[in-house]
Amino acid sequence: MDYMSKVSSTLLQQVELRREQIASPNAERLKQMQDMGLSTADLDKQLVFIYVKEPLSTAQADDLSALGVNVHADSWIPPVGSHPLGFFIAGMPVDTLEALATRDYVARLDTAERQSLPQCPVTNY
Repeated sequence: MDYMSKVSSTLLQQVELRREQIASPNAERLKQMQDMGLSTADLDKQLVFIYVKEPLSTAQADDLSALGVNVHADSWIPPVGSHPLGFFIAGMPVDTLEALATRDYVARLDTAERQSLPQCPVTNY
């Protein structure tokens, strides 16, 4: 299995924007990131949902910590119903995406920095 297939396209796009902004700061790109709802305070950090089959073992938590991933342990949501994966929120350095995706205990990675807007029907008044 290609380990990058674990990474959502939205997360990959956000990480690439951050990396590009760090390498070559650009006001237009920064505005695009802000318009997407991304935090631009710490460009080298990304909030992610890390999907796993069960809560992290101590060894797995230590492994993530060694990568610089800051796991919010109190955010653990266990598998529910027929959904086989649980998840937790973590902050990761953008340069660790590939290493994080290679971990066999990580089933999927997605962004936790998505701007959510209410979906309201359009009405004519």
